[in-house]
Parts: sequence; C-alpha cells; structure tokens
Amino acid sequence: MYHRFPGQKEGEQIKILIRKHWIVDIKVGAVLTVLAVIPTAIFIALSIIFWPGEVTEVYLIILLVFLVYLMCAGLFSFIKWLNEELDVIIITNERIIGHDQVDFFHTQISETDISQVQDVKGVEKGFFGSMFHYGSLQIQTAANKIVFNIEDVTRPYEIARGILDIRDRYLDKEKFEDEPGTPPLPPVL
Repeated sequence: MYHRFPGQKEGEQIKILIRKHWIVDIKVGAVLTVLAVIPTAIFIALSIIFWPGEVTEVYLIILLVFLVYLMCAGLFSFIKWLNEELDVIIITNERIIGHDQVDFFHTQISETDISQVQDVKGVEKGFFGSMFHYGSLQIQTAANKIVFNIEDVTRPYEIARGILDIRDRYLDKEKFEDEPGTPPLPPVL
C-alpha cells in the first residue's frame, strides 16, 4: 500500500507512521459513558417513576434542556476523540514531520531532517501501559528545545529503535555517497 502526504518530496518514502494506541478510544468512550449514557439512564428511570401520564410544558422544557445537554456531551466527546485521532508523526527516509492537534482549531506541524535526531526515548508507564504495550515517544533533535512528543503510542520501544535505525542508515548513506566506489546500503524493512 502506497501512502502520500501533503508536502512529500520526490523520492521520499514513509518508513514509519506513528498513531495513537486504540486504548485512547476506550478512554474517550469512558468519558462519553460518564457524560451521556449514565445521565440518560437516570433521566429515563426518573421519567418512568415520576411521569404523571400526560405531557406537560414543564416536562417538555426539562426534556429539551436534557437533549441540549446530551448534544453538548456528544460534541465534547467527538472533539476529544478528534484531537487524539489527528495526532500523528510521519518518519520518512529524509525527515520527521509531526502533526499535533492541540485544540479543535489549533494545529501545530513540526518538521526536521532525520540527520538532526539526537535521541529517541520510548516510555511505557503504569499497569495498563505495560500490559497493552503503549506509552509515550519523545524525539530530541539537535536544535534547542525541539522535541517531538506523542503520548499513548503502540510499542514505543520498538518505534524508538526503528527511528534510530532509519537515522543511522541515512547518516551511513550520506557518508558512503561521499566515497566513490562504495556499494549501496540494503533497503530499510
């Protein structure tokens, strides 16, 4: 399967696409359950218990207010899910592009050359992080305070090692290209 992204250079290949772990969807679902499903069940139970049998204006106003609340809770959950889903880091054979959805209307895109990568750190913390193999990934570059950071990624240790391997291959390729008569490096798998 061949992937492309806006701004991709000629001959540039996506090596790693880093997205959030599926556990983030479970977290957003739990928030939606607390904000919408439980209050709906309580509202239905109270309506059955205290409903006089006829629809009054007071009941319609309470129903309308509750439906507006449910709509706001659904919208809040959708925005939370969208903010998590749109966080992505693209590692190519030449550079790193970070797309961070900070807020609903606030996107931050960072980019650096793969040769600028100094350190990559994968961290799995906590019971669930260790159990489901997800955690945070931090990529430190040579520039001051430029760190690519993404939380709740799948297999952060393996991804960190893969990024360092891609960087090493890129640096070796540059080194060997300067020397005439050297064979090409094998492709990254």
